[in-house]
Amino acid sequence: MLGQCDDLGGGVYKKRLGKNLHRSIVIAKGGRYWVYAYLFAKNDRANIDRQDLADLRDLAELYSKKSEAEIADELELRKIVEICHDDQAQISK
Repeated sequence: MLGQCDDLGGGVYKKRLGKNLHRSIVIAKGGRYWVYAYLFAKNDRANIDRQDLADLRDLAELYSKKSEAEIADELELRKIVEICHDDQAQISK
């Protein structure tokens, strides 16, 4: 991940956005996917707590076990939304 990022362990990362005014919590899916799980403004919340981190690590573990077909199904049902960069990625159907 480019830019300022902190590895919180267990496939969870905190990424600074918008000139360091916002934060995103990102989970990694086996190095193949980055899932933006939580976004917040720095002035609204300083950080996540221990329970949030534990829950996010569980979510990262869940995503690490998902198959390509399960990810495609979630995209089609819009349970998750793909963010494309420079139109490089397409939603699987």
